[in-house]
Amino acid sequence: MESASRGVLSDRQWADAVLLPHRPFATNNLQRGQYRMSRDDALAMRYVEHSPHALLGSIVIDCDHVDAAMRAFEQPSDHPAPNWVAQSPSGRAHIGWWLGPNHVCRTDSARLTPLRYAHRIETGLKISVGGDFSYGGQLTKNPIHPDWETIYGPSTPYTLRQLATIHTPRQMPRRPDRAVGLGRNVTMFDTTRRWAYPQWWQHRNGTGRDWDHLVLQHCHAVNTEFTTPLPFTEVRATAQSISKWIWRNFTEEQYRARQAHLGQKGGSATTLAKIEANRARATKYDEQSMWEAII
Repeated sequence: MESASRGVLSDRQWADAVLLPHRPFATNNLQRGQYRMSRDDALAMRYVEHSPHALLGSIVIDCDHVDAAMRAFEQPSDHPAPNWVAQSPSGRAHIGWWLGPNHVCRTDSARLTPLRYAHRIETGLKISVGGDFSYGGQLTKNPIHPDWETIYGPSTPYTLRQLATIHTPRQMPRRPDRAVGLGRNVTMFDTTRRWAYPQWWQHRNGTGRDWDHLVLQHCHAVNTEFTTPLPFTEVRATAQSISKWIWRNFTEEQYRARQAHLGQKGGSATTLAKIEANRARATKYDEQSMWEAII
């Protein structure tokens, strides 16, 4: 629905500025798969990819409630007004917040802090509107498609800091089986790069191509643990970012210095105390399970 109101997002602005991919994935039926196509063709589809795999340009929440629009616009104390709400006839909707002026990179292993923060922001917004935590976030209801009733909000983008609310968690779980939305990107980065550092030492005399393939295999293994796996393009981009950064920047001196630092950290009294406490706790649970089995 086109809006002529000053300061309110419009169909044209969404299509020209908010939609980032040059050749987005899109579809008319989610059950029949998604396909990459030109922007003009994608804008005629019911569902469209709002951000490319490398950059996060918007945060979109799937609100599976009949009062989704009310939850989006009538809770100003909980979250800022969204830039758009594309709702179905049942009232259920996709709620979008446009990010700017800088977008969040999802493929740079050296800059995980903004991505972790974006994950926390996304989680806080989901809590605020009662969003679906299983929603992957890649495809959104196309706001300019006639099948959806779209309500537009502010025409200016938000920074991540402006989207922080009382619901934004301080930390997020990093277990793959609990990771959803942007948490999958963060978990894949953290899990793979920690695995890759010691692996580099064993493969440092091989070829860069073999190293890239090895890291990609590990990223794929992590991806299979997610409830909703990431698209292969995102897995490949993440793997390439990690493998190329380590291959170009790691030296034997840096590796030895890192191992020495980890050794000092692991030998501290605080760390050893934590290890011993965890061991005692695990032993306690094992004994308890044994007695329950005997009884």
